[in-house]
Amino acid sequence: MKIGDQKNEFVSLTKDDKVWNDVLNNSERGAVLTAGAAFEVHLERLLKAFLVQGVSTSKKIAESSQFSSKINLCFSLGLISEDEKHDLNLLRDIRNAFAHNIFGCDFNNSEVSKAINSLILPSKTNFPKTQLRNFFNVGMIIIDNSLVERIGSIKPLIQKANLIFSN
Repeated sequence: MKIGDQKNEFVSLTKDDKVWNDVLNNSERGAVLTAGAAFEVHLERLLKAFLVQGVSTSKKIAESSQFSSKINLCFSLGLISEDEKHDLNLLRDIRNAFAHNIFGCDFNNSEVSKAINSLILPSKTNFPKTQLRNFFNVGMIIIDNSLVERIGSIKPLIQKANLIFSN
């Protein structure tokens, strides 16, 4: 299942059995790429839920932004925490490492393992970092649950009419 092609059917990384089983049972590359795609959809949904409703520019901003821009925009609007921003950026870095390296890229790659070990959210659970794949999975569970909960509770901005700016 391509998450991007089926955004409307996609619920959550961990609540969609097929997607979560792909993360758990596929290659490390597959797990990272799936998690990155899932969170990009979550951030887009978060922006769409928060930005002024019914305005075409709000939809365009949410849909056309790159993963890094969505992360930064969500953080700048107060929609994600600093720790979430940090871990999402690390996931983006890990995803890029897998996407740009055909050979020799796995969780034991020095760049990738350093990034996984730097994840803040799973570190707060005291989950052992010795099992990188499981530590990564714990981080993805935390981020997924947090974003899904936030999307469900967000209140949209209200467009202000007749704003007048004077000196």
